[in-house]
Amino acid sequence: MSFESFQNRVQKMYKHYHKWARRQQLSCYRIYDCDLPDFPLSIDIYGNCLYVCAYPKGDSDHQHTPAFWQSCLDIAAQATNIPIDNVFLKTRERQRGTSQYEKLADSQNTFIVQENGLQFYVNLSDYLDTGLFLDHRQTRQMVRTMTHGKRFLNLFAYTGSFSVYAAAGGATHTTTIDLSNTYLSWAKENMHLNGFTQAKHHYLQADILQWLAQPSGEQYDVVVLDPPTFSNSKRMADILDIQRDHVQLIQGCIDRLTAGGKLIFSTNFRRFRLQEAAFTGVDIKDISQQTLPPDFRDSRTHRCFLVGKQAT
Repeated sequence: MSFESFQNRVQKMYKHYHKWARRQQLSCYRIYDCDLPDFPLSIDIYGNCLYVCAYPKGDSDHQHTPAFWQSCLDIAAQATNIPIDNVFLKTRERQRGTSQYEKLADSQNTFIVQENGLQFYVNLSDYLDTGLFLDHRQTRQMVRTMTHGKRFLNLFAYTGSFSVYAAAGGATHTTTIDLSNTYLSWAKENMHLNGFTQAKHHYLQADILQWLAQPSGEQYDVVVLDPPTFSNSKRMADILDIQRDHVQLIQGCIDRLTAGGKLIFSTNFRRFRLQEAAFTGVDIKDISQQTLPPDFRDSRTHRCFLVGKQAT
């Protein structure tokens, strides 16, 4: 284990991606992506802050002491010239239930970042996640190009970033649905931050499994379905397991698609297997690599599929 190797890698990646991000008009991006096995962490830039996620590795946990992680933080801060007080560390372990969405603190340290000409509120301290999943930057841009003159539905919407991109792309209507009122409020704030305050943008608190189980009413041209891997929230009627439940979720979305409509389905479950034979009347394309940004070098970061409903 060589801290010098880690330092050299962080410095090299920061120099490269800092220039790249400026050209791309990004103020949030990844510079280190578990590149060295002995240093299992990711490092993201958010404005003038660093967001570091540690991924302890089972048998090697004895090497990853508090002093080890602090050394990593010091090196990252020095390599990026970001004050150590602006460095945030979160430990990512296997998540069960709703722990990734529970509030961890109440600092209310929220600030604005830029991505592709749009703005988003992020919070690096109060939750396990920041409010903006950087690995879906390309997917969001895809939504922007697909939604002009379309009706858009965002399920498991989190803080509504896909809805912002759909509105920016010229969607005629957007519907943003999540179980959490906290994240729905955050989604509305993100929409308003970008000037999308019209009544044609709708927000609904609902259990997605239950909502999709209801008879399909309104039809949509573009749907995004980005559920958690697992959830047993007390507010849900049933437990969500993405491998077990994805057929039901995807079919519910297909039922709400117009003829020729498109569904983008994504999951971060690394062992996910799509039961493609369960669906009829659709064309399915794996777009996982197409939607992975250049600053995310782990090809297993997410699985993403484009499901097209055949025209009748």
